[in-house]
Formats: sequence, structure tokens, C-alpha cells
Amino acid sequence: MVEDEIEIDLSDAAIENANIAEILHRKINYMEERKRALGPEYYSAKDFWDRMWEAEWNALEERIKVEDIEGIETMPIEFPTIEVDDEDFTLYTFDDFALLHNQGIFRDDKFLIDRRGKWTKNIIREMNTYGYEHRKTIIISREKYLLMEAIQ
Repeated sequence: MVEDEIEIDLSDAAIENANIAEILHRKINYMEERKRALGPEYYSAKDFWDRMWEAEWNALEERIKVEDIEGIETMPIEFPTIEVDDEDFTLYTFDDFALLHNQGIFRDDKFLIDRRGKWTKNIIREMNTYGYEHRKTIIISREKYLLMEAIQ
């Protein structure tokens, strides 16, 4: 029996194209996973979430070499900040806040909550159970955000 050796020579361009395709595949999967995690709320402010997740992805690319991304089990999440009265506040969805707080890793004392899709009074009541008070409602580009502060 004669064994034939097959030699495959991938040019640098072919390798580069394969790497780009892999990066695009990962980015698409990342964005789709974020949409699934957020649920129907995504469609109420699609542009906002797309911009936020694009910024998250760009931050990930800067921090991590793409070749090493497979070894990461959890990906850091960057939350947007909004300036109010010359002070920057991190903006969280209620679901993200609850997830971080329940894991014991939420550290902000004063921040904004995006109340989209939920009743303001229900969010305020829930935030009180977590130890935060509603200070005021901020309206930016017709979107309402709740300024919350830890109860001292």
C-alpha cells in the first residue's frame, strides 16, 4: 500500500482571511448572546444596545489578543457612563444591577438605572430592598433614567 502525502500550503493571505472570519464569527456570537440575555427589552432601544455592545466588543479587543480569547471563561462587561451635572454616573439596566448585586460584586454607591420596560415605582421599590434610594429622574434624549444612591 502506497501512502500519499498531501501537503497543504496556506498562504499568509489565506491564514489572515481565516483569522478575520473567526473574529467576525465570535463577534456575531457575542452580539447575539447579549441580545438573548437582554430579551425583548433589546427591541425597545435597539440602537442604544447595539452601540453599547459594540463599545464592549471594542474594549475586549483592546484588552485581549484575539488568539487568547478562547481561554477566557467569562468576558468583562463595560457599562456606559452618562454625565449629569458635571458628574459621571455608570448606567445599568435593572437586570444587570440585580445580577451583579446578587453575585456580591456591585460596588457603586451612586449610579443610573435604565428603567425601560418596567414601571418606575416598581424599580424604586425593588431598589429600596437592595439598599438604594431614588434621588431624581434624569431625562436624556427623551429617555428616563433613575439616579440611585446607597442609603447611608
